[in-house]
Amino acid sequence: MKQDPMREWVVRDEILAAFHRWPVIVAFALVGTLLGLVFAYFWPSFYRANVALSVELNPYRVLDDQYIPEFTNAEFRNIDDYKHWQMLQLSIVVKSDPYLNETLNRLRALDRYWDSIELQDLRVMLDAKWRNAGQWLLIADAEKSPRAVEAVETWRDVILNLTNDSITHSRDLFNLELTLRSLNDELVENKLQQAALEETMGGLIDALNGLNNAEGDFSPSEPDRNDLFTLANRIAESTLGGHIVVKSFPDEGVPISEYIVWVEQAILIVQKDIDSSKVADAALNEQISSVTSKWEAGIQEAQGLSATLSLKKPQAREPEVRQVRSYSLAALIGTLVGLLLWIMVFLIQITRKGYL
Repeated sequence: MKQDPMREWVVRDEILAAFHRWPVIVAFALVGTLLGLVFAYFWPSFYRANVALSVELNPYRVLDDQYIPEFTNAEFRNIDDYKHWQMLQLSIVVKSDPYLNETLNRLRALDRYWDSIELQDLRVMLDAKWRNAGQWLLIADAEKSPRAVEAVETWRDVILNLTNDSITHSRDLFNLELTLRSLNDELVENKLQQAALEETMGGLIDALNGLNNAEGDFSPSEPDRNDLFTLANRIAESTLGGHIVVKSFPDEGVPISEYIVWVEQAILIVQKDIDSSKVADAALNEQISSVTSKWEAGIQEAQGLSATLSLKKPQAREPEVRQVRSYSLAALIGTLVGLLLWIMVFLIQITRKGYL
């Protein structure tokens, strides 16, 4: 069925006629503007204050940090993931109960108005906007402009104070990690030396048994003497009194009895070093246990924040304050609503005439 072209012309005439009645359109717009202003007067918008916070992170220790994986129960192989997790963790920390309680206590010391504000109310008022490390934006919403400024500035100061304490704990953890690595390296070296001493002791005992079982008091064979001299050099390299063992090594051609005396003296020297090594081993294990306990106790105090994290207050940056829904915005929205209402009335009128 073809559309009657006259119907389009009639609709156009209706539109032209409606616009010729522009005082009606203006009336709808003015009424909408008035209603918007009335709404803004009786239900005033809150104020929003924001301040900048400089957040810097050097992720060079992503593969060396031992306490972060312990805190998160996860390992970071990617620097970007590490940075994002640090920023996410910081955003959680700054809105945690300890931070907000401290903020609320400081606000109550400034103004009695905050006595009626509870912790959950303050949590709703505050927010932190961030994309990554760099500049963060701290935001506070309040009914009055001074309240918003008080809240955001106080919160920022609390963040700077408490996070710096946590970062200090992180740096202490890093120093403890360095100490643990040094102690563990020393322990490994001590165990290797102890193993070498015990191996040398085994060689001396075997040599002593061989000499005691020899028949007669003649001089040892050349190969046996060379084996004993090799043990003497090994003792000289691995014990404190080893040089005495080398100097007292029996001359060629002396009887076995003198070699037996020499081996017994060497055994005493090596055994003394083995005993000292075991004492050092126990002391190192005790130190490692003590440092590990301190390290584990400090993990929660650091709150997962990196030792290379740095928070600063940008210089010469005063809080920016604005009303989220100003009178002008309320008037504009009211005007648009009035115009939309006029369009609806117009459409209903021409529909009733059967043109649409």
